[in-house]
Amino acid sequence: MSRSDQRRPSSTSLKGEEIAAYVASLAGDLRELARRNGLTTLAYLLDMARLEAEAEIRAAREAQEDSSVPEIPGE
Repeated sequence: MSRSDQRRPSSTSLKGEEIAAYVASLAGDLRELARRNGLTTLAYLLDMARLEAEAEIRAAREAQEDSSVPEIPGE
C-alpha cells in the first residue's frame, strides 16, 4: 500500500477541510517527486496547488472559529 493510499479519506461524507488537507498532502508529495526529477515547472505548479489547499484549510478553520464565538449584544 502506498503512502497516499494510507492517507486517502475513506468516507464519502467528508468536509471540505479534510479534502483540502488530503490534496495538500498529495500535492506536496508530487511536488517533491517532480522536483527530484528536474520537472521544475510541474513542481512549481504542484506547490501552488498545495499552497491553495492550505489556504482553504485556514479559511475553513477561521470560519469555524468565527461561527463558534458567541456574539455580544450591543456590539
